[in-house]
Amino acid sequence: MKAIFIGPAYPYRGGIAAFNENLASTFQSNDWTCKMITFTQQYPNFLFPGKTQLTTDDAPPNLSIKRGIYSTNPLNWLKISKEIVAEKPDIVITQYWMPFMAPAFGTILRGIKKGLPDTKRITIVHNFKPHESRIGDQQLNKFIVNRTDHLICLSENVSNEVRQNAPDKIVKTLFHPIYDHYGSPIEQHKAIRDLGLDPKCKYLLFFGLIRQYKGLDLLIEALKHIKENHNVKLIIAGEFYESEKKYNDLIESQGVKDKIIKVNKYIPNDDVPKYFCAADLIVLPYKTATQSGVVPIALHFNKNIIVTDVGSLSQLIKKHNIGYIAETTPQSIAEQINTHLDNPQLLNHDFSDIKQELSWQSFFDNFVTELSLK
Repeated sequence: MKAIFIGPAYPYRGGIAAFNENLASTFQSNDWTCKMITFTQQYPNFLFPGKTQLTTDDAPPNLSIKRGIYSTNPLNWLKISKEIVAEKPDIVITQYWMPFMAPAFGTILRGIKKGLPDTKRITIVHNFKPHESRIGDQQLNKFIVNRTDHLICLSENVSNEVRQNAPDKIVKTLFHPIYDHYGSPIEQHKAIRDLGLDPKCKYLLFFGLIRQYKGLDLLIEALKHIKENHNVKLIIAGEFYESEKKYNDLIESQGVKDKIIKVNKYIPNDDVPKYFCAADLIVLPYKTATQSGVVPIALHFNKNIIVTDVGSLSQLIKKHNIGYIAETTPQSIAEQINTHLDNPQLLNHDFSDIKQELSWQSFFDNFVTELSLK
């Protein structure tokens, strides 16, 4: 069996690229022939809010990755579809996360259908309704949905959004596997030492790109409600995709500057274990969400989590007793942080079962069963 994967991959950075690469590696370890086709241009630079779209990490081993897709060039999309048809894959798996990508991916998939009518076109939908909506989003979503045979979503919330827009399509709900490609957990005291932190403090971690919907402002305001005896500091580890000044002003007005460690950069893979393993608690104060790639990283590093009750973030927390669920207010977030720091033994610290349940192999087994690919 042969699979071609369309979407972000090395040398592009980010959670979708990591997902795509991990999935291709899992297919490959199950004796599939795999090839990845990623971008030559993902976003025009003027549309990209970060410092760079490319990673400084090493290429994933043993994966065939070709750069070729121009996200803004229709002639290129037709060329890529012809190249894929020439490969004669059994399935094509596309990662989809924003309407901007719909014209390119939808056109490529349409060409594949025309040239290879028996090839299954599968789209994995990470997000359907954008966090920051724009005119035309609904039409663009329909464009790619109508050119896909099967849609796989990573949460029931996203599946419901897709079904509302495409009631005649096959939509399956799986899960977000655990990101285990960062290496083994390290001792907390070593991680604290490597980051040059004070071993007398307890650390909260807010990890990932800073965007408005992620609620960092709520967490900053929550700091003044956390008990002083806990001696807490908040590590903000991620690149700002909006005004950093807005958050600096908030930190000053709340009087919590001495409680915050700000690392305004994209965290490379080698440094991810340090930040997660140094933390006593991972906090996701999101205002809106479907699922999050931060949760699978926290689970890999055996860390308890505070989430807000939005999207599907709370489902794993409730099922496995690995964290607490807050309302989207600073007071509620602080209350749940205090609850954990007062009695950390109340939560489950054995992550072995959840790691097995949410492994990449488990995802693959569910994937091929749901789509009758065996």
